[in-house]
Amino acid sequence: MMTMQTTGMSMAPCVVLVPREHAMSEQLPRLLSDRGWSARLENDPRMAMVEACLARRTLQIHNAWAAERMANPGLIVVEPGNVDNWNELRSALVSHVPDIPIWRWNGEELEVEHDATSTQAADPPPPPPLPFTPEPLSHDEVSMLLHGGSGDTEPSEQP
Repeated sequence: MMTMQTTGMSMAPCVVLVPREHAMSEQLPRLLSDRGWSARLENDPRMAMVEACLARRTLQIHNAWAAERMANPGLIVVEPGNVDNWNELRSALVSHVPDIPIWRWNGEELEVEHDATSTQAADPPPPPPLPFTPEPLSHDEVSMLLHGGSGDTEPSEQP
């Protein structure tokens, strides 16, 4: 099995959601690089959510094996007003994976859209146990369990 240490992962993966006809400035990739983040560009909000979840999982695996933990950079959206279904994506991320941070690029700096530092994705609670009522044991069953026999309480004679 290959770990992240053997693959040389040195930058935390983040997802950048960019509208289809938007030209990204050179400032954003430079800023991400300075923070130690590697960008995965997406134009489709659904694919951006998938990539953000995959990046989160990659970091969880890395952090399980690595001596030095990497924080999850999350999702960066450029011009959210021009991204189809942005509000739906944002609410889905916040409700299903609240530990993924969401950032907004304003053209000069990153602004926090959803702060995930105090939230953690919780596993769903286990289902309630099924009601269990044991049936009472008969005299023969108790005898068989205690003596290993067929239900006779008296020892059998052996020739």
